Amino acid sequence: MKSAHKVSIGSCDPGTVNGGFAFSLIQVAQSRSSRLGPFVRIKGSGLLSKQRNRLVKQFLETKSDWLLMMDSDEQLSVEAFDKLIKTAHDTERPVVAGLVFASFETGYPYPQPVPTIFEDAPEGFLPLNKYDKDSVFQVDAAGTGCLLIHRSVLEAIQADADPHQGKDWCWFWDGPINGEWIGEDLQFCRRVRSLGFPIYVHTGAILPHSKSYWLDDRQHDIWNA
Repeated sequence: MKSAHKVSIGSCDPGTVNGGFAFSLIQVAQSRSSRLGPFVRIKGSGLLSKQRNRLVKQFLETKSDWLLMMDSDEQLSVEAFDKLIKTAHDTERPVVAGLVFASFETGYPYPQPVPTIFEDAPEGFLPLNKYDKDSVFQVDAAGTGCLLIHRSVLEAIQADADPHQGKDWCWFWDGPINGEWIGEDLQFCRRVRSLGFPIYVHTGAILPHSKSYWLDDRQHDIWNA
């Protein structure tokens, strides 16, 4: 990323955010203020794709070069921020994901941690459970929990918007394709790649993700086994 480029951190929330999220952004702002543009926040609840579209529209009204989309239940360390901006390049790597883990229910006491980086295969989006640590490589898709996007990508999608969607709602949507429901983040990545932009991940830029689960005797039995 060019030294003069500014990054706007953007997130959506229902009116409250995780304390760890807020504290981590304060640390980044204190340490890397020269790299930051205005923060972008969308407050509201309801359809997530609608909120993400509002976020992008608000970002494009700023003069920042990059949007770092984050979920408000994560933590962004200064180290992870540095790795992302050092990896990003406006033409070679215009979309760079951090490594965020989702949790898939399995029926066991703990959910299965799954990295939100994917291969777009004929049978659907497959999580890349095996990956090189602290490395940069190209992926087909990544979740929007931590996605650094150059504004040229968002402007290209807007310029090519379907007239029925309009210029303000063209970035994110979700719905069924070939009988399978595809989330707004994966649909977005398909759109990015269809316009010729590559997507990369830095697996050393790890963002802890706050999750909750029901605690009962199963966890107790595991820890005492």
